[in-house]
Amino acid sequence: MGTALAAVLLTSPGAFALPPKGQPLPEFSAHDLTSGQHASDELKGRPTLLVIITDKDAGDGMRQWFDAADQHVTDSVHRQSLITLKLPFFVSEGAARGKAKDQVPQDFWKDTWLDKNGGMAKALGLASSGTPYVLALDAQGRVVASVHATVDSPEARAIWSALSR
Repeated sequence: MGTALAAVLLTSPGAFALPPKGQPLPEFSAHDLTSGQHASDELKGRPTLLVIITDKDAGDGMRQWFDAADQHVTDSVHRQSLITLKLPFFVSEGAARGKAKDQVPQDFWKDTWLDKNGGMAKALGLASSGTPYVLALDAQGRVVASVHATVDSPEARAIWSALSR
């Protein structure tokens, strides 16, 4: 696996409410799998593959994007995951973090940000989906390509093309 990931979604593949090309992401904050605090501004400074999942069963789709990244982009492209789920109130953040740690290799725990209350999805304008949301960000943190698709879909080419420039 190339690195950690995550996803956020909307109702129909290919059409979600993220900022248009050239615009930055809305501000949000999250904790990584080691409980470290992070903010969206940290996604500036280098091109980034951002995989967002909004469904607890979307982990395989996320891993497929990161595995493919090893073949399509250089190591200079940062790989970042966002896991934003709307879990029941009785599921603690610690329990959600523990489940995520079981799925994500330890080397990528700091690059996997978790939100068990769905706040990041709301900030990004995304709905729950079993299909990952994937964004290519430039070094200034602006969206240069985005898809709501699986890694083997024709739409994936837009992400690889944007991150290869």
